[in-house]
Amino acid sequence: MKKWLLGLLLCACAYSKPDPYLIVPGKGFGAYGPSLTLAQMEKKMVAGDYLEGESLGRPTAEIFAMDPYVRVTMVLNHRRQVRSMFVHGYEGKWHTAEGVRLGTSLARLEQINGRPFRFHSMSDRPESGRIFDWQGGRLASRYARVRLTFASAMHSEGYGALSEQEKVRVEKAGVIFQSSQLLARKLNPIVETLELAF
Repeated sequence: MKKWLLGLLLCACAYSKPDPYLIVPGKGFGAYGPSLTLAQMEKKMVAGDYLEGESLGRPTAEIFAMDPYVRVTMVLNHRRQVRSMFVHGYEGKWHTAEGVRLGTSLARLEQINGRPFRFHSMSDRPESGRIFDWQGGRLASRYARVRLTFASAMHSEGYGALSEQEKVRVEKAGVIFQSSQLLARKLNPIVETLELAF
């Protein structure tokens, strides 16, 4: 009996380990967030896996820089403090507790949110593909400072089935889509950027 209980306890401990790839809104990516200094983050990294740089005139730092499936980019302010952290691509290991990750489709996001949401068209503007209104769904309060952006229309699974007129519509600047619209569902875009703002 004691061996059985010990085995059960060991199994429970094994399953209770924190998920190293869990994104927690307001906190960070796994064990990495704005509460750590850049020096502390660098010390946690294997040599070469921490890089500093610049993007659009702003200082940046990357952790897990050599692995595209776990690479996280941090945007810094002039005091070199983390202002935001993001992952970018079509797939990766990072995910939220709700199951949102790179590559999550519009259909799946709507299911997780429990209701339709609104997003910008896939134009050449800076807000292209960005979700901006969860319309009171499950993600509305928890994702208030999470920026999710869909990939360009041509990377959506439904792009090839669109007519030329529909393609022009989804790529037209200034257009707002509701995820429940027929055209949005037909396109079914995927998340390409997941960013936490602090």
